[in-house]
This record gives sequence, structure tokens and C-alpha cells, in this order.
Amino acid sequence: MTLHPAPPEDLPALTAAYAQTVQAISDLGHSLRPGDAERDTACPGWTVLDQFAHVVSLEAWVQGEDPPGLTAETEAGSPQHIDDIVDRFLRSRRGRSLEELLEELDALVASRVRHLEAETTAPDDPATGPFGPTTLLGLMSSRLFDLWVHEQDIREAIGRPGNLDTAAAAHTVNLLFRALPRIVARTAAVPAGHAVILDLTGPVVGRSGARVEERDGKAHGIPLFTGDAEQHPDVVTTTLTMSTQAATRRAAGRVSTADTHVTVTGDEEIARRVLDALVIAP
Repeated sequence: MTLHPAPPEDLPALTAAYAQTVQAISDLGHSLRPGDAERDTACPGWTVLDQFAHVVSLEAWVQGEDPPGLTAETEAGSPQHIDDIVDRFLRSRRGRSLEELLEELDALVASRVRHLEAETTAPDDPATGPFGPTTLLGLMSSRLFDLWVHEQDIREAIGRPGNLDTAAAAHTVNLLFRALPRIVARTAAVPAGHAVILDLTGPVVGRSGARVEERDGKAHGIPLFTGDAEQHPDVVTTTLTMSTQAATRRAAGRVSTADTHVTVTGDEEIARRVLDALVIAP
């Protein structure tokens, strides 16, 4: 797997990327034009203002705010439970102005960055994320992905593309590349003897791939481009070539397979199945 620019891997790099991404979101908020806040976004039922309310409320949640009025109707940690929490947090802030939301966001981020940069903070410190207990490093990885995706939601809705070459963009692509072997072998059910390559043309430039082999009756995705000297058997290869924007919007589930701009070399049916399975957002 190759990727340029390199994604953030350690806590200081994730912290810097987190701070840059939230600053970009804040800057967008402070520079909205009349009517922008009411525009619909790729999240069904969410306006641009709702995107800001979500960013703020989720940040408050992972920093310890209790979910408002949550019931025990669904199992804790389940997607339905998490969707319920996200919806309740969003509704709790829907009556606030953009200025109030941005002020709260600035305060939350300042507090978070102070904690992350403290000498006593370690990457393996326990933390609680939307999906349950994790480490601080794991939490910041998921937060950076979520924040950058919502930044792109806002940019797309108001027609101001950007930040497709940042550390957060590289981080999102890296998460997609790491998931590719599972996506190809399990979710897309690509047959053994085939391989799929995902080739991104930029601004984040990278290539990842996986071949499928059967072991004990189960399909396994074997990563390609690992840099080792292992000899791989001959396979039938399908290559999907996309821009950073096309790949990450599909990975976030914001565009359909049919609306994803992609160039396919190889088996069109396998390419379609992989694109259908390419969503990594919760």
C-alpha cells in the first residue's frame, strides 16, 4: 500500500490534523453566505446548520456530556442506539444559532487540544467513543474521520470544495485502504483467484489492493503492495481508478455506486460489487 501525503499515525499527528480540520469547519461557519445555512446536505434531512449542530454535539458527547433523554429501548452500542443518541444530540442543539454553535465548538476543541497535548496524556489512555470503550488514539482516529467527512458535507452543499490534500484526507483514505481486503473478500464476495486494485489519482495519491484466496472454506483478502518479497499466485485483476473526492464520498456513503465517477479496467461486475461494498462509515 502506498499513500502520499502520508497519513497521521501517532497521537501528536492526529491531534494536529484534528485541530486543522475543526479550524477549517469553524472557518466555513464564519464565512457562510446568506442562505447557506439552510441548504440541504448529502445527509438526508440535514441542512448545513444541522451539520454544525452535529459536529458540536458529537464532540460534546465524546468529551463526557450525557445523551439527552435517552431511553433503553435499544441495546447500548448497537447502530440503532447510536443513531438514537446522535439524533437526540442533534435535536438538542437545533434551536441554537450558528454563532452559538461555533462558540461552543471553539471551547470544546480548545479543551480537547489542551488535554491531548498535556505531558501526562498517553495514546493508550482509556477513552469512551460512540461505539464504546477504546483508547485515546482510537478515539481520535474515529473523530478525525467523522469530522473531515462532515467538513466535506458542508463544502459540497455550499459549493466550496477544498482540503482534499490534508492529513485528514490522507487519514480517511488510509482507513479505506486498510479495510479493502475485508471489503473485497467478505462484503463484496469477490471469488478466489481474483484481485482488486484501488488506484487514487489525487490530491491524495495512493494504491491499495487485495487478492482473494480460499482457506478452510472461507474467503480471505490478502493485501497487495505490502513491500514484502512474498510471491503471489497469478490472479485476474480488476482496477478501479478514482479521485480522492470520488473514493472518499463513496466510502462515506454520500454518493451511490451509480453516481461514483470511476474508471474500471477489468471485470465490470466485480467493480460494481466492490463499489457497492466500499462504504466504511458507520
